[in-house]
Amino acid sequence: MSLKTTGIKATSAIATVAIAVLGLAACGSDSSSGSSKSKDDSIVFATGAPVLLDSTAPYGSVPKAMGYWKDQGLTVQIQPTAGATASAQLLTAGKADIIAGGTSSLYQAAAADPKIRLVSLQAENFWQIAVPEDSKIKSIDDLKGKTIGTQSLSSASYLFGRAAVQASGLDPDSDVKWLVIGVGSQAAAAIKDGTVAAYASYDGPTGVVSGVLGKKLINLPTPLDKVSGLSGYATTEQFLKEHKSAIVKFLLGTYKGYIFSTTNPGAAEQIQWAEYPEQKPKGMSTEEAIQSVLPNVESRFKSGSVPGPSGLIGDVPMKDVQDSIDFMVKYGVLKASLDSKKVVDLSLNKEANKFDADAVKKQAQNWKP
Repeated sequence: MSLKTTGIKATSAIATVAIAVLGLAACGSDSSSGSSKSKDDSIVFATGAPVLLDSTAPYGSVPKAMGYWKDQGLTVQIQPTAGATASAQLLTAGKADIIAGGTSSLYQAAAADPKIRLVSLQAENFWQIAVPEDSKIKSIDDLKGKTIGTQSLSSASYLFGRAAVQASGLDPDSDVKWLVIGVGSQAAAAIKDGTVAAYASYDGPTGVVSGVLGKKLINLPTPLDKVSGLSGYATTEQFLKEHKSAIVKFLLGTYKGYIFSTTNPGAAEQIQWAEYPEQKPKGMSTEEAIQSVLPNVESRFKSGSVPGPSGLIGDVPMKDVQDSIDFMVKYGVLKASLDSKKVVDLSLNKEANKFDADAVKKQAQNWKP
């Protein structure tokens, strides 16, 4: 198992990854984002996840398989990346049109490039620091002097992990150590053998690790639990101006994907396994496999379908948006504050929510493999 440890600050890590990704983008083929089709009907979506695990089904395999994008005349090319920071670099390099990720990375990118615009925000927080249920660690304070594992140093998981530690009263640079342990079986192995005491991630990868370990991971309480708008989708000012219809189509299809997955997570899992058969648990029936993974993904699916106070998915009050930015500034995730009104535009969510949610739920309930 190849692991990397660090004591460097988040901003240094971001800079290093940014250089690497920009180099990759410069060397890449224009075909990754270029197409004979108009950008109104063909886009590149960078996920912010290195592996499209089952937690990505609502915004990946499900809308693709159910035709939620295609039925609107939209083709979506899904591009995995090392994390949200890496996705943001592809966006600014013109190699992606829409990206998903934690707003720690998205706001960092917007600070560096004021042309970036966040167009959808999730109402509920899902960034967590988790430990095995039988761990003696019961609070963030108990992590002092210990090592926390994370997906990568460019991931929002790492940045929000640092914020959670600092907001809880510890110094994320001197009181704890950080170790890159990836996701899935590699992360599970690092937790099992005690290489790390906790895992900074979100409920998707955490659920997968829990399944591999055969034991539940418990989220430690942190001030992050009360902060909304910590993940979302972003594009550029130019793309927002010139291709609003493509963004609306993408968001609408994605929101349908979340509602479908929340209503029938077992169906979402089977759709995911049809596209990625290697992810289906081995040595058990389909029903047994579904039951084994449901505890790992249900909360993740649900968090993306929860509407904001306005009743719209993807919509968060601008006061709460600014509060979340101020939170990240206070705890060192962002170097300086941003004016939320200049980098966040949630106006398209009204149009993106114009679909029959009950019809999607019925479709999910009646789904057959």
